[in-house]
Amino acid sequence: MRASRLIAALLAAALPWSGAGAACLGMQVHAHRGAPALPENSLASIRAAYAGAWDGVEIDMQRLKDGTWVLHHDLLTGRTVSGVGRKAVLQLSSDQWRDAKLTGAGGGAPPPFLTDALRVAAARPAKTFNAELKVVYRDCAPVSKLVAGMKAALPHGNWMITSAFPEALRCVRGTDRQGYLGLIVFDPRHAESLGANPLGKYVSQRATAPKLTRQWLANLSATVGAPVGVHVDALTLSANPQLLRDAAAQSVRVFVYAVGGDAALAQQLRATKQREGYLPSGVIIDGDAQAFCRAVGG
Repeated sequence: MRASRLIAALLAAALPWSGAGAACLGMQVHAHRGAPALPENSLASIRAAYAGAWDGVEIDMQRLKDGTWVLHHDLLTGRTVSGVGRKAVLQLSSDQWRDAKLTGAGGGAPPPFLTDALRVAAARPAKTFNAELKVVYRDCAPVSKLVAGMKAALPHGNWMITSAFPEALRCVRGTDRQGYLGLIVFDPRHAESLGANPLGKYVSQRATAPKLTRQWLANLSATVGAPVGVHVDALTLSANPQLLRDAAAQSVRVFVYAVGGDAALAQQLRATKQREGYLPSGVIIDGDAQAFCRAVGG
């Protein structure tokens, strides 16, 4: 286990752009919440992503009130999961989760437990299981138990945990000394589009872009512990044009979410490659992996 996690971490180091060694100009391409055209964070979307051209699958993890981990993005049910009312995931029991249904096209199946997704990932060691911790907890015990379970379920070591909360990543690091961890940093100017409510509009109109300097990256490595990376949206990358170069110099990975759409991100990365000679370590996209790679390559 220790050897496989160490190898995965070494392969994760951020590097200058090179057309060799990967199918997408050196970048990993992860399917955002699973493959498109299927319910997000569903077993069907995860299986389809693993069977497709993506290098990995990004999913969202939350905990039920009985301590069981499930796949769900929003803090409240209702948008992607129905049958349980509009409730915080942490208020639901495992029995209620089994009775719930996924919404949208291709929905109707029960939303998955994390153990269901891990069984799929265990059979695909060549592809990365990218798991985001959506909530921070009062102490490290739940996260430590989660990480121990993931280690046991995925002995191939090709998995990562990300979170927008540094304290959550520090909890993970206490149990997993060698695994890659990613801190999610989104430009708060995206708040209106992400939140679609008056509070989001208020935040976005008054927000400024995060500044990810060399010192910030050094502090991230010191706080969370290597191997570590930063997972940003396209706005944050645009506001920090030196990020890819600085991150490569410090062996910090950079992943970029296609929040503004895959086509816009591909155009931005193509320009970045031409200007700086660097591309991120990976991207997290909503559409077809091969089409995205062709668009970046120009």
